[in-house]
Amino acid sequence: MGYRFPSETMDKLLAEKRVLFGEDETKIIELKVYAHEYEDKLPSVITLDGRIGAYELRELFPEQKKVFETPKPSQLIEQLLSFVAGKHAVVLDSFAGSGTTAQAVLALNKADQGQRRFILVETEAYAETLTAERVRRVIKGMAKAKNETIRKGLGGSFAYCKLGEPIDLDRFFDGHGAPSYEQVARYVVYTATGQSAETPAEPRKDWFIAEVGGYRIHLIYKPDLSFMRSNEAALSLDTAKQIEKGAKGKSALVYAATKFMSQADLTRRGMTFCQLPYSVHRVLGEAPDAP
Repeated sequence: MGYRFPSETMDKLLAEKRVLFGEDETKIIELKVYAHEYEDKLPSVITLDGRIGAYELRELFPEQKKVFETPKPSQLIEQLLSFVAGKHAVVLDSFAGSGTTAQAVLALNKADQGQRRFILVETEAYAETLTAERVRRVIKGMAKAKNETIRKGLGGSFAYCKLGEPIDLDRFFDGHGAPSYEQVARYVVYTATGQSAETPAEPRKDWFIAEVGGYRIHLIYKPDLSFMRSNEAALSLDTAKQIEKGAKGKSALVYAATKFMSQADLTRRGMTFCQLPYSVHRVLGEAPDAP
């Protein structure tokens, strides 16, 4: 009779008394498996009442007669995620719909004390009134709901964000629909450092926008085509001296359309020049995960 395992493994199992023998040779030998070692298998067929998804939304949005067409049951997504998403996974749903995925992630976290995060993307008009609102209600709970889970809430938190106007080369300096100073400032700070920061709506005299990650960030920009084509939009010696004066020895990233100084001179002053729009990218390497 051959071994099911290599002889070394079989010896170890025998030593641990994990091999179960029968009273005689007619009994097939079995391997002892403890409950904590058991792993459920993903079935090829999952049977669920297709109406559950609609029932869930009715509980969450009792004020609406029909909330969403063919919503998926959160139990289905939760079951699927339990096989593929570890406790620290990030789950992306690019077509979020009614927000079922978020509810499933939050329910799974509560069940096994996981720390999974979710990213939902939705471009339809109901993104805030349905998708995001569902997540809010699932987190906080609804006192009058019949379902205990929905009544008590799943806990957790999330941030709802809207996309602004696109920032691209065609729009940047074409004189039509140029992004605002605050929009470019926020984008520059985040893409340069991976962090968010409050930024001014209008440019300051020294073009300072934020101090993030040990860097002072400056943006020489106005949403005006004539300004961006003028010498005022350049990083000049006078501007560099003004920036240097407020830097107090800290390194500075200066975003501008062009410069009238050598990088060697700027380096001596602790500055890095980033040309707009070409250098609107991660100038500090890989940025950390955003909150």
